[in-house]
Amino acid sequence: MYPLVKVQSSEQDVWLNRLLSVITSLECSEFFLNHLGKFQTEQKTIVKGFQERLFGLLDSEIPELEWHMEYAPSEHQKDSIDIYGECKDFVVALELDKNRADQVAKKFVSRVALMPSKKIYFISLCYPGTEKMNLNECLKYFGYCSNLTQRMSGLYAGLVTE
Repeated sequence: MYPLVKVQSSEQDVWLNRLLSVITSLECSEFFLNHLGKFQTEQKTIVKGFQERLFGLLDSEIPELEWHMEYAPSEHQKDSIDIYGECKDFVVALELDKNRADQVAKKFVSRVALMPSKKIYFISLCYPGTEKMNLNECLKYFGYCSNLTQRMSGLYAGLVTE
């Protein structure tokens, strides 16, 4: 089981392709094959382990960026970005969420609003939340986020673990 790209705002952008290559190389069945049905506290621990593994992989494979976990872009807001990367020319915001359209949209709007005035690479990486969550609606919102990001001269990718 690996993350699969469902929406990608550009296939020609070198940095987006590089980020997605690293993310999609992470085998994640140990995290998400059997997590459904577990208590929320157990699921939170599982997601944290996945976040730490992905952070370590990005940090080692893309050392040109300064990487942070749970990065708070504003001292006035409690919102933090799950995995954040920054260099002179752009920032990367990677959010891990259950495959719920409302979570994807909420995180996208709140995080982009707090970003510095640089080019933004925003990545939504969704994992199964419950059997009843509608993946198709989540994919629809990936498309909306991609359109908005392009209008802001940024790039977007939406991925799911399947």
